[in-house]
Amino acid sequence: MLKKLFRLSGEDLKDFFLKKSEKIKNDVFLIFYQKNNFPYPRFALYCDQKIFKGAVRRNKIRRQIYSIIKELLKEKKIKNYDFFTIVQDKKDFSKLKESLTKILTNA
Repeated sequence: MLKKLFRLSGEDLKDFFLKKSEKIKNDVFLIFYQKNNFPYPRFALYCDQKIFKGAVRRNKIRRQIYSIIKELLKEKKIKNYDFFTIVQDKKDFSKLKESLTKILTNA
């Protein structure tokens, strides 16, 4: 799990959708992002029940994605944006890491 500092939730998440945001899409992820006024990025993640039937699978995907994000935060490769990530397809960890790293570093 990410530190609370890096999570986008509650009122901040509502404000995120009220403002206009840009989006990036690939075969695994749909990511909405917008510039924030903080010196650090913030993230929210959504895994759809239609794609991942069991809660165990959804939680495993979330943990994997948050671990990828933690690595990118340590390397300081992510700019100061708010990201709302939707997982759209089932992939193994290596493909998740490759596509998420590519998207977040280019945003």
